[in-house]
Amino acid sequence: MSFNAWPWPQIIASGVSLGSFYVLVALGFSLIFGITRAFNLAHGEMIVLGGYLAFALWKFYQVPFFLTLPPCLLVMAGLALPLYLLLRRLKEPYALNTMVVTFGLALLLQGLMLVWFSADYHLISSGLPSYTIAKVGVTVSWNQGILLGLSLLATGGVHLVLQHSFLGKALRATIQDREAAQIAGINVSLMSFIAFGMGGMLIGLAGPLYAQNMYLYPTAGTEATLIAIIITIFAGVGRIRTLLLGGWLLGFMESATILTVGSKWRELVSAAVLLILLYFRPEGISFRKPG
Repeated sequence: MSFNAWPWPQIIASGVSLGSFYVLVALGFSLIFGITRAFNLAHGEMIVLGGYLAFALWKFYQVPFFLTLPPCLLVMAGLALPLYLLLRRLKEPYALNTMVVTFGLALLLQGLMLVWFSADYHLISSGLPSYTIAKVGVTVSWNQGILLGLSLLATGGVHLVLQHSFLGKALRATIQDREAAQIAGINVSLMSFIAFGMGGMLIGLAGPLYAQNMYLYPTAGTEATLIAIIITIFAGVGRIRTLLLGGWLLGFMESATILTVGSKWRELVSAAVLLILLYFRPEGISFRKPG
């Protein structure tokens, strides 16, 4: 397929929707890492666990999709807080130790999800139709609209909190310099606790959206964690606008890959992007070199 023959309108529509969800996936990871320096390799497994919770409520108790969101937010926030209490007890090198502990947690969650839900693929089916905009050749589903709307709403909410509240100023100060924030009188332990709570709620929102748009299976969290790491490295910690840019760019690249050469190449694209970023811009795209 030639460059001019690519279905650009469909790539853009799918890329914006998928990329906005990727921002939501990365936002909780970035927030927790920026404030606590905890590198949570179980982030994706927690998202998938939230998705399984939403699926169980929908499948076995006939709970409508939107009503699965509040319990998932509460449960995943509740699970994130004990994780904070566990990780705060670790010694230096802190970041490395958090990687080891959360990697073990990821394996544990994968095993539990395999026992509880089997290795079968699961999906929350909305039953809502797709619509084709004939003039531009774009097919858009209700699921994509819900994914885009809720992802942008959550991202915008976090941006408002960080930029326009006293709590947000304290969180941003902790991200920028934890020691200086503590000297200035900010309770950095409380900020870390709040960051895990907010991150857990974002995970609780991402889980049901994942279950409605992508297949659930016990090891699916590995890909979600990879996406969170890629976008966080691209954006730099705590930068909502560049998180959006990174999510959309990754969404566009994956959408273009799926629509042109097939879905089996999508994971390869994500891995290649991560390696390129680590080689050329490990400090983030928004980092400015001195001088």
